[in-house]
Amino acid sequence: MKLFINIVIIVAIIAIAIFLLIKTFQRGKQGKCAACDYDCEIKKQLAKAKK
Repeated sequence: MKLFINIVIIVAIIAIAIFLLIKTFQRGKQGKCAACDYDCEIKKQLAKAKK
């Protein structure tokens, strides 16, 4: 029984990791980085450089 529970937990972790990777790659194809929702330093420098 313990082996089954461990396998279920491992499969869940792998599934979540694959889901997040797919989501990140899809955002990358759209031209957005994973952190575009945040106001990071790189974004501020890019906006300053465009001015």
